[in-house]
Amino acid sequence: MTLPPVDALTCPDCGPGAPLVPGDSTTPFRCPRCGRVFFSSRGVLDLAPGDIPELTRDTVSQFGDSWSSHEYLAPYQEKQFLDWIAPLRPEDFKGRSVLEAGCGKGRHTFHLAGYGADHVYPVDLSSAVLLAADYTKAFPNVHPLRANLLRLPLADASVDVAVCLGVLHHLQDPREGLKELWRVLRPGGTLCLWVYGREGNGWIVHLVDPVRKGITSRIPAKILRPLLLPLSLTLFAALKLVYGPFTRRGQRPVGWLPYSAYLGYISKFPFREVEHIVLDHLCPPIAYYLSGPQIEAWLAELPAAKSALRWHNRNSWNAVAVKPG
Repeated sequence: MTLPPVDALTCPDCGPGAPLVPGDSTTPFRCPRCGRVFFSSRGVLDLAPGDIPELTRDTVSQFGDSWSSHEYLAPYQEKQFLDWIAPLRPEDFKGRSVLEAGCGKGRHTFHLAGYGADHVYPVDLSSAVLLAADYTKAFPNVHPLRANLLRLPLADASVDVAVCLGVLHHLQDPREGLKELWRVLRPGGTLCLWVYGREGNGWIVHLVDPVRKGITSRIPAKILRPLLLPLSLTLFAALKLVYGPFTRRGQRPVGWLPYSAYLGYISKFPFREVEHIVLDHLCPPIAYYLSGPQIEAWLAELPAAKSALRWHNRNSWNAVAVKPG
């Protein structure tokens, strides 16, 4: 890890119009407008805003504990990453400046760094960004930042590619989050998203989500994890005994099996990944399920020079958009 270029950074409190300047050996950067200084610890430059809404703080805390309790990298995660960002390919990141918005523990950061990007900015507001820094400390092109995606401490038009996978729907205002990602993207740059879909998730919205909102999100993730173990074990057994064999490990959905496209897809994962999926769905205070038309309308507002929307596993959306040059 090396410190990011100073011309890419702005003050999270004062906004994009307040570029940071170099500080001294103990405080790498400071804001000349408000006087705030910014520190680096364990390879992470802390550029979080001074004020963080309580609901966001609670969501970040839950995810930080969730990711920290699942501290591992695995080979299958790269295949999943490439599936989420399709039609983008590893060569699309070479020589580019890349923002990973909501990096968590850095499981995708590790691959982005290895694809030959000039600069990678893994950004997360949770403590999991410290894991991302640890996993990628051998890469001098990686600059981990602790920051709020709704107030990115990056200059306008400062990155070539912005990747945000499974995070936009956990922001208090996903639409504003999308605008912020678009702001930091250079003309001709590419935005790639993956979000929970409203389509195909009716049973979650009506049955599971009320439980998340009213009960499970109020339980600290470290306590919730063992409480969810019976559910995780039951799901894992169903995946290995039913969904895996009948869907050929996700290669073909089966009409008579509910939710078979998605559950077949995750049937090849080990227990620790399945358990993490269960916890991630039930621990956050904030979670939105976004419809295809809603996402298309937001992309049209930006506006995008071209965009493509893909229904993923019949329960989520992948979107790729290009900013006008």
